[in-house]
Amino acid sequence: MKVTRDVVYDLLPAYFADEVSTDTRELLEEFLATDPDFARMAERFRGLLQEQHDLSPEIDANRERASFDRVRARVKLRQAAIVWAAAALVAFGIAMVTASNLRFGLSHPGIVIAVVCGAIALAAWLASNRFSVELWYDVVSGGVPHSHRRRRRAKRESF
Repeated sequence: MKVTRDVVYDLLPAYFADEVSTDTRELLEEFLATDPDFARMAERFRGLLQEQHDLSPEIDANRERASFDRVRARVKLRQAAIVWAAAALVAFGIAMVTASNLRFGLSHPGIVIAVVCGAIALAAWLASNRFSVELWYDVVSGGVPHSHRRRRRAKRESF
């Protein structure tokens, strides 16, 4: 059987990780000696694998930081939901204390404020549990979400 570039390409990751037998190693080295262009490409491939292996602690640290940021955003969103719920309760309590026979229900401003604050609290709580927290936190805080910035930049660069 003749060894082709596809076969060698499939074996390169195991070859670079020193996980091949001596016969396979000799076969690959012979092939690379006969095809200098492919040997240069294989060396670049080895460099990329080594670089990726060297960067893996940094990548893990970035993932850890991103995970921490997501959890922190979720907690902040839940805290905001609790504050809005407390505001709704206070507004409802004031409406109950100040209610007269003539104005009660949705015509009372305290009830309207309580309903609005309660709706915001419910939306924030649902957002913290169900949706992408980063998106909701950025929307609530008035910023443009980081993921959307990356997507927009990628779209601009692809054209």
